[in-house]
Amino acid sequence: MFNIAVVNEVEINKLECISELKEGGYLVHQIDSGELDERISEMNAVIIIESGLEDIGLTCELIIKVRSLSNCFIWVLSEESTKVKRVIHLQFGADTTFDSHTDAYEFCLFITKTLERRSDRQVNQGKNERTKQSTEAEKAFEIELIPTNFSVKIGEKNEIALTKSEFKILELLSDKKGEAISYEELYMNIWGKEKGDKKYRVASLIFHLRKKLEDDSFEPIYIRTVRSKGYMLVN
Repeated sequence: MFNIAVVNEVEINKLECISELKEGGYLVHQIDSGELDERISEMNAVIIIESGLEDIGLTCELIIKVRSLSNCFIWVLSEESTKVKRVIHLQFGADTTFDSHTDAYEFCLFITKTLERRSDRQVNQGKNERTKQSTEAEKAFEIELIPTNFSVKIGEKNEIALTKSEFKILELLSDKKGEAISYEELYMNIWGKEKGDKKYRVASLIFHLRKKLEDDSFEPIYIRTVRSKGYMLVN
């Protein structure tokens, strides 16, 4: 549930609007201006109680202080909400000024809907940001083979020229992406039945391929070594 700070020097339990918030399940915290620095980060909104016209200077100071510490909602609950006072509060950074005679249920409903909209928007923004990051990561990992040039493109990087053998081994790894391919199969695909140290020749070819593809060939992210088996293009 939402945390709301009430900043004033009066007994908040006597305020019908505040009692309505508590009954609605809000966590209402009465704090003084000296506690704002430490506790503002916990709050979703701040309500400033303004008893009379003589308190408008203090109200404006509190609005400035809260706004300098947080982007949370600031609502003023004024004994008498005149147009002049509402304009002054808005100019200093308050979001809304309520009259103390505002219906308690209406007051609570306004706050509920306002906080819920911001919460939903933040959730959606978080989802959109994660989707964007995921899409960008997928693009950065996307491998495009270009057979006509014996080359490859990875994400947004420039085209990388490969030797015929490097291209063939990458093509085989790409065809079976996410699957470990043995030294034997890789060797046969490149050199056929030609005799030689299969593991060494495959490892040497992969080493040179990694130097071209990877930002750090000693900590590869594309071509993974599968112990005692061979190599795999990460899916």
